[in-house]
This record gives sequence, structure tokens and C-alpha cells, in this order.
Amino acid sequence: MKFISHNIILPDGSKTMGDQRQLLSRTRAWLSIKESLDQFLPESKEHPASLKVIDLGCLEGGYATEFARQGYQTLGIEARVSNLNKCLHVKEQLSLPNLDFVQDDVRNLDQYGPFDIVLCYGILYHLDDPVAFLKKVFQQTNRMLMLHTHYAPERDWRYDLGLLNRYVIAPIQIRTHFLEHAKNYQLSRLTTNEGYRGRWYTEWPSHSSPQHIEKNYLSSYNNPKSFWLCRTDLTKALSDMGFRHVFERFDHVGKGEWTRYPRYYSRSMFIALK
Repeated sequence: MKFISHNIILPDGSKTMGDQRQLLSRTRAWLSIKESLDQFLPESKEHPASLKVIDLGCLEGGYATEFARQGYQTLGIEARVSNLNKCLHVKEQLSLPNLDFVQDDVRNLDQYGPFDIVLCYGILYHLDDPVAFLKKVFQQTNRMLMLHTHYAPERDWRYDLGLLNRYVIAPIQIRTHFLEHAKNYQLSRLTTNEGYRGRWYTEWPSHSSPQHIEKNYLSSYNNPKSFWLCRTDLTKALSDMGFRHVFERFDHVGKGEWTRYPRYYSRSMFIALK
């Protein structure tokens, strides 16, 4: 069973990815999550078992596992059978009664909630209806949403060039990084979807087979295109839905990356509180 993303230490001392990657429990991403909990939900330190957590699009189960290790009642939702099997393997190895996984579309989270803490890590930008999804997330969140996502730049001359960028500029920058001030995701021109600004991203060809989609681990599952909200529109949407406070964290990466990471990858971590 080959893990491609989450390096999890197991009871016998083995690691799901060996020594080729840092343990997820020691990454700045996980430490930032823990620090967010300590800062905004200080009672969670002493009474984690009283709080329910859901990890949306949990991939190989790494973050859900760490929540469960801390004592939270944790559920991970994952659409792909291949990923779910890895999650179940980890659960079996760890024997954590407060850790569960289910195969489902994250859009069905209302069938399992509500939850005190919602982790939406690397899934929002794979959806074609992010605003409708966030509304459902808001309804199923009692306390705190932790959202790690890409967002669309409001201005980028490359995306205004359409096919010229896709077939000429992007291939050159992928190979050489020439004049690449930010990663070239081959996004669409700026447009509006669900009442908010953003850009479309092609996940996979519309004629792709179910087998191809299943194997494409780091892409969407049910929609060939996804919509990336602009950063300001994303935070506005969270506020419009009713979250009282929205913060952006920069310490989910090393200090040397605090300014470069969001600028180059158009990606950041947000905390939304009810």
C-alpha cells in the first residue's frame, strides 16, 4: 500500500512514507492547526473528547488521525476508494475508537454533522460550487472552520491571454520558471460564479474515464472543472454566511516562506469562527 502524501507513524515505529518525507505530526501545517485550537478553543486541551471534528476530503487520513490522537471524536470523509483503504489501514493499525472514516462526497457532510471543528484542507478549490459548499459547511460548524485553500489572483496578465497562456506561456514556465512571479495554474479569465469573483480551473478532461478519475489522487472527483474564488471574495463569502471572525494564518509554513508562499502559490490558511 503506497502512501503519496501523509507520512504517519504507526505503533510499531514504521512510517507510511518511510523517511522520504517529514512526519505529518511534525509539519508546520499540523502545528499551526494545533496552535489555532489552543488559541481559539482553549478548553479543547482539557476536554477534547467532548468535541467533534470532521476532516473533509481527508485523502490518506493523516490529519484526521492526529486529531484522534489528541482525543477528539473524529470523522474523515473521502470519496476515493483507494484513499479510503489507506485511511482504514491506519485506523486498524492505531486502534483508535474515536476515529472513523466514511466514503462519500464532501457535499454530503450534513448527513453526519454538526461538528464543533471543521477541517477543510485542500478540497475547496476542487469544487465547482464553492460558495454553496461553504454555506453547507457554515450550517454544520458549531465553533470553528479551518480552511486551507488556493484562491484566484485578481490580476494576472497570463490568464487574460487564454489559449496563448495554456499552450505557449504555461508550458515554457513549467519547464523553466522564466518570468514566473507566481505559479502558472492555467486559470481562466476573471469571471463570476455564484455571485462571487474567481477563475475556473480544469481538473481533468470531461471525457475522462472513472478509472482515470479514481487514479488522479490530487484532483476533483465529480466535476471536471473547479472554481477558485478570489481571496477577497472568499473572505467576504465567509463573512456573508455568518462567520463572526475570519483570520488568515501565515505560520502554516516556515518563517522564510510567510510572504513567498501565498504570493507564489496563491494559497493560504484561514480560520473562521462562529
